[in-house]
Amino acid sequence: MTDPSKTLYYNITIQCSLDGFCFVIHHQEENKIIDMKLYQTSEATDESVTMEAMEKALFKKELLGKPFLSVRFIVSNRYNTIVPAELFEASKQEAYLRFNHALPQGYKVFHEPLDILNAVNVFALPESQYEHLCNTWTGIKFTHQTTAFLNGIMREEAYESNTNAYVNVNSRSFDLAIVKDGKLDFFNNFKFNTKEDFVYFLMLTLKQQLEGRDVPVHFSGLISNNSEIIRLCERYIKRIRFVRPDGSVNVDLSLSSIPFQYYYIPYKNLSCES
Repeated sequence: MTDPSKTLYYNITIQCSLDGFCFVIHHQEENKIIDMKLYQTSEATDESVTMEAMEKALFKKELLGKPFLSVRFIVSNRYNTIVPAELFEASKQEAYLRFNHALPQGYKVFHEPLDILNAVNVFALPESQYEHLCNTWTGIKFTHQTTAFLNGIMREEAYESNTNAYVNVNSRSFDLAIVKDGKLDFFNNFKFNTKEDFVYFLMLTLKQQLEGRDVPVHFSGLISNNSEIIRLCERYIKRIRFVRPDGSVNVDLSLSSIPFQYYYIPYKNLSCES
């Protein structure tokens, strides 16, 4: 567990969205996740709701506003787009994003390298959220969950010579990536309202991209192995898998009851940064 007097030995990674939040505390010297908190909701209509819940959880642990070795904030929304590195111009980052999204007013736009794909990920978050986080933690770093997701799976697949599908689930959308022979063949984000929507979009895309081939589908995110979505998927997908830790970052035994897929994105962000 965490010691509030030793936060300068810790890295904190926070993932926050309308779906809820997750934060993990990583002990740098031990290279171990020593604490975490997960909170899920389907009622939030504004990022400030889950931000407030996240801050209350940190306050209870006497960690809110404390100086950490590093603070990373993972943006988990649909406002992102991937641009080939050779075509990217920083001065046009907002134009790239608005080409694919009706970006609301009051959003701050970022970009970050996706070197493993020779691409750049352009994303945005509310300006008010950005300013609040910067006022809470000096030197906070922002990244998008797509970057952690794609960096994570591509590092695992770099030397593979087969085909795998990866699904990262939020409560209102999911990312789907298909990797063939170590290269990203397909990536998209799908919004859904019901479990039937989820399975329809997933199966239609797999059928189109894989031409009916039977490949493993690896699930991560806010999904349990006995959820209604998984039970419905089992009717159509033979090889359902759940992501597993790769050993690059250890996890304290006291946290073993928490399904790994729930905090896969923070774990992979730590793994890729380590």
